[in-house]
Amino acid sequence: MTLTLGIALALATSVCWLFGNVLVQKSSRALGTPRATLWALVVGAAASAVAALAAGEPRTLDGGGALAGWAALAGGTGLLAYAALFYALEHAPLSLAVPVVSSWSLVAALLSLTVLGERLGGLPLVGAGVVFAGVLLVAFGTRGSERRASHRLALVAPFAAALGFGLMIPALTRVAAWLGPLAATSLVYLLIVALGLPLALAFRIDVRPPPRQAWPLVLGTAAAETLGFVCVAAARRFAPLTVVTPVSSLAATLTVLYAWLVLGERPPRVAAVGAALACAGVVVLSL
Repeated sequence: MTLTLGIALALATSVCWLFGNVLVQKSSRALGTPRATLWALVVGAAASAVAALAAGEPRTLDGGGALAGWAALAGGTGLLAYAALFYALEHAPLSLAVPVVSSWSLVAALLSLTVLGERLGGLPLVGAGVVFAGVLLVAFGTRGSERRASHRLALVAPFAAALGFGLMIPALTRVAAWLGPLAATSLVYLLIVALGLPLALAFRIDVRPPPRQAWPLVLGTAAAETLGFVCVAAARRFAPLTVVTPVSSLAATLTVLYAWLVLGERPPRVAAVGAALACAGVVVLSL
């Protein structure tokens, strides 16, 4: 039952990040990457802080140097992850950028096995492997779309985002073990803003508040991204990262389906097979 709850929360993460991917693209194209990123994180930090206080978080601040270290890692890599994600989705189609970003799950799983000392066996291991294989097929199956990207950096940015999220998410879950998922998300978002805002000001990048008509996009982006991180941090309490990360990365499959059905993008056959394989892996994980 505990593992099932962890998988359910990881699936909720995927749904949140599906909406997040769509709204990130819309908000970044409306405002530009720096403004959209900054204000989504500011709103997300404020909202999760209020929710954390209402829920009685943080639970403890006894983590000391370990808590500070994991929080610093999450903040630093989170800045890389979010800046690259917003840039990639501003300049590249969803069916190209999102599957590559989803490979963060491979980085996170490697970290959890080598650094965090997690172990996995039996059907969950088989299911995780199937989901990983599906995500890889989605990523490799969309490589043929690279010519449609309008900027060369738009092809590099998804890989940078994958690296950033792959390190950020395990670090966030460690912070959440001390503070709780809501307080941890708020803290990490605040650290990203604290690191990113001086850089933006130093380089004279426009970070003014969004115009009134853009606020619904900013609020929606903040809600989807924040809820996703709260869910993934909570899921880590009930299941190992080697289970949570592949299920959470199903957001890529869902986003590719959205791009195909709603936006009219047509992923290659290999990507479609990968999406089906990833979904089958979730079924195996739930057994």
